[in-house]
Amino acid sequence: MLDQIFSQDCKYIIKKVNLNKIENSRVLILGANSFFAAYIQSVLLIKNCKLTSISLNKPKGIFKILKKNKNVKYIQLNLSNSNRLKNILIKKFDYIFHCATYGQPQKWAGNEFNTINLNTNVVKLILDHSKKFKSKILFLSSSSLYDASTNKKYLDENSKLGEGNFLQESFYINSKIIAEKLCKMYKERYNLPVFIARLGHTYGPGQNIDDPRVLPQLIKRAIFEKKVYLFDRGSTIRTWTYIADAVIMLLNIIQYGKSDIYNVCGKESQSILSIAKLVSKNFNKIPLEFRDKNLSYTNRKSSVLKISSKKYFKEFKKINFLKFSNGLDRLIKWNKFCLEQKK
Repeated sequence: MLDQIFSQDCKYIIKKVNLNKIENSRVLILGANSFFAAYIQSVLLIKNCKLTSISLNKPKGIFKILKKNKNVKYIQLNLSNSNRLKNILIKKFDYIFHCATYGQPQKWAGNEFNTINLNTNVVKLILDHSKKFKSKILFLSSSSLYDASTNKKYLDENSKLGEGNFLQESFYINSKIIAEKLCKMYKERYNLPVFIARLGHTYGPGQNIDDPRVLPQLIKRAIFEKKVYLFDRGSTIRTWTYIADAVIMLLNIIQYGKSDIYNVCGKESQSILSIAKLVSKNFNKIPLEFRDKNLSYTNRKSSVLKISSKKYFKEFKKINFLKFSNGLDRLIKWNKFCLEQKK
């Protein structure tokens, strides 16, 4: 049984998106254990889709519950095994969601070749499948591709792309760019229904305290150490999106999209420091501290990455995004619920 907060989010998504096109479809999910995939799969199962869900690891988190559904065929597979993936792709799928890409800096280090493979060889295989069956493909890319040194206040889909600020990030960003180029080439050359979503910083239920990203880690410190601390001054600014709002955008794009690349971001930009202050406030104003520590998987230099989703809103109905503070409150409550369930 799914928890109340996650279930509420799924009902909210279904209420906001017309799912008539994808309902009852055959869908392939790459990266079934991932944050986005959990929400996408849950919504699609409610709409009676038949899912083939692939993950490197055994089912965990929310997907551990979803996997029990009779409409889920789960396959544990390292996608670098191209022969096994080719055998799966013999079957026709109406929709393919490529969620199997490393979205966390800590996972790039030591996984450079897997990162490249997921964004090149795997992408080509699903594009060849679409060439044969006209399957709709949604490739999850990232707003991290943008050059944060630009002087533009907000970055749109035509803004300059970067190359990465450190070695591991360069593998991630450049392989994502290659993936996008492959998608664009196949779309133009073969008139395929292929879409790219450049995701902003997304947060919400599904990110538990074991998740190494900044929001879950701030919550973890607040719960267990009764304080919130940062390893720099927290001046980096990003545009944040609550997970349910992001999934609404993704499901609209893959069903009804008319373009190739879309920014998928909310409207609130927050610094890491402002978020730390909100976490502190949520936990009765516990202490906020600064500690000096060099992290090998991130850039010490602060940056501003404000993303515009104006292109999406010109094509689709505007979303009344959940306010960041309310979304953060839901993430905190969800983590507290999960910890209670473990007792």
